[in-house]
Amino acid sequence: MSTPDNASPAVEHGTGKMPSATTEPDPWGATPALTGAHVAVKPVKTPGRMREIVTKAWGNPSGRFGFVLLGLLVLAALLAPWIAPHDPTAQTLSSTDTAPSWLGGEGGYLLGTDSLGRDVLSRVLYGLRLSLFVGIVAATVSAALGLTLGILAGWYEEHLGKVLMRLADVQFAVPFVAVGIALTAVLGPGLVPILVILSVWGWTTYARTIANSVAQVKRSDFVTAARTLGAGTGRIMVKHVAPSVLAPVVVLWSTSAGVLILAESGLSLLGLGVQAPDFSLGSMLSDGQVALRLSWWAVLFPGCALLLIVLAFNMIGDALRDAFNPSSSLKPKNPELV
Repeated sequence: MSTPDNASPAVEHGTGKMPSATTEPDPWGATPALTGAHVAVKPVKTPGRMREIVTKAWGNPSGRFGFVLLGLLVLAALLAPWIAPHDPTAQTLSSTDTAPSWLGGEGGYLLGTDSLGRDVLSRVLYGLRLSLFVGIVAATVSAALGLTLGILAGWYEEHLGKVLMRLADVQFAVPFVAVGIALTAVLGPGLVPILVILSVWGWTTYARTIANSVAQVKRSDFVTAARTLGAGTGRIMVKHVAPSVLAPVVVLWSTSAGVLILAESGLSLLGLGVQAPDFSLGSMLSDGQVALRLSWWAVLFPGCALLLIVLAFNMIGDALRDAFNPSSSLKPKNPELV
């Protein structure tokens, strides 16, 4: 005779043991759904799931290329103080607009100098550091913000979710440059304001994707089991729902990091980004366009560095997406920043 769901579990006759519970695997790779009378919700094995996804992405040729390329760029940025041949801010007025040494330029400047006589190679290495820092930090903060708001929107989809999604629609409808100009007028230009602008702007893509996933996960059996055991809403969100939707966040993060680096470069190109003496690849483009005909290399090489960064992040994002769910029709979209 089976035990009713709302009754106390019976002790097996002659054994003194509780009846075992059967489990059903959850398609999200999270807490299993329990069908027995005596249940226990197990913690999600998020690290193992993420290791599996990263391993599959590494097995993808394009993903491996993206990881290696990004690793080389990060390594070059970290070693900039030791491998840069010159001080990136030092001005040599006698060597302004000097061509690269392999084009016959004097002074031994491998990538030439800009209109103020600053070594382009050294500035690319140091600019790479700041651009990567801005993109990674802004993508991480926007991912955390989008994950939080997305979980709330998906859990309370009838009221709060509708408000947050309409807010996201409004943000998508406004050009990023217009918002960047307006916020810069309020906050002022600089590194911290640009981080705030990019972090706040990037949450919408995460929130949309996570809200749709949470709306499905919250109806799963393992969430019902946790609620039956007396777990509060906050605990369920943190311990069970958040790990279940973490993999899409990683995929979106890898894609949005490159997009946010481009966004920072766009604002810096307009003079709204980081200010001297700090500089990024975008501000190098802004400085180089003044004397583009005389020293085109001062624009070409920072632009190539930006291209490689975005290429690496996009290839990693595509590989992670395919590893996460090859048959999924959901493809992460870049934030509409322009």
